[in-house]
Amino acid sequence: MSHRATTLAVARPTGNERTPLSLSQLSPHRSKAAASVDRVRGEFAEMRGFSPTLAQAARLFGLSRDECDRVLNLLVQDGSLTRGEDGRYRLVE
Repeated sequence: MSHRATTLAVARPTGNERTPLSLSQLSPHRSKAAASVDRVRGEFAEMRGFSPTLAQAARLFGLSRDECDRVLNLLVQDGSLTRGEDGRYRLVE
């Protein structure tokens, strides 16, 4: 009985191929940031008339001042919030 070796050809990446991303490959920071944005947006919607300063919002939401600033600015950019001249953030109604 003869044994034949079977060789499989393996494609070598050239660097030009795109590999689809799975959910497990996405950055956990991105999903945390998206969750923070959704949570903060929801809190403003729940508490009509709520108008915190950046420092107050950071404490309430348990975010660092920098992270809270990014979240609030994203919500201002998407039209969910407005920032008054007094530095307070308010829901756009």
